Amino acid sequence: MDDLEFRKNATIDPGDQRPEFLGKIKQSLFNRRFVEEQLAFEQQLENTLDVSPPENLTDRLILSQQLSQHKLQRKQQHQTWLFSTIAASLVLAVSLFFLLPETINSSQLAQQIITHVHNDTHALNVNMDVPKNKIDTMLASYGGKLDGPIGKVSFLGLCIIGEQTGVHMVLNTGQNLVTVIILPTQRIDNSHPLNDTEFSGLVYPSQKGSIAIISEHAESIEQTRRQIDRNLNWLI
Repeated sequence: MDDLEFRKNATIDPGDQRPEFLGKIKQSLFNRRFVEEQLAFEQQLENTLDVSPPENLTDRLILSQQLSQHKLQRKQQHQTWLFSTIAASLVLAVSLFFLLPETINSSQLAQQIITHVHNDTHALNVNMDVPKNKIDTMLASYGGKLDGPIGKVSFLGLCIIGEQTGVHMVLNTGQNLVTVIILPTQRIDNSHPLNDTEFSGLVYPSQKGSIAIISEHAESIEQTRRQIDRNLNWLI
């Protein structure tokens, strides 16, 4: 048995009792110490493998696995909540952007309203008796409703002023006609008179957007304004 075969055999089976292996051990101090080291390592390995597992090891492993799963679920729930919160915030921001009335120049809006009234004089010639439920239905599309009477409405329709839609009404007071234009999506910072050679009135800020009241007879304007402000309510 040569030295290479001896070391290989000592590593694999240091307790080998074959005569040629035992004879090789006696040949040198190095060979004896090499075998002793391999025997000591083998004994240490056996002692390590012979250690009994701690009590309740299975229960501990199951508990550890459950805790890990619980932490993972909490992390996933937190991420889901965070993403949902961010998404909801974005939806709210976009919704507010489109739902909040646009602030515009009151003088510019006043001129647009006067122009519209002149271009839409047929509304003054309509003599209907519009029921309150139809008015509420139209106002509801903007988030509004009437809590009380505003007088006889002889005309009701949608109008476009400054590329924005509004509600166009004509009230018949018995003595004269009063045009009321409700513009929920156009907000102004201050009231502005509406005057020309034929009509007079004003446009003023409302709880939502703005309202214009126009008539050929100035005495009816303030009375109509009080009725509108008292009975028009915005739900959103």
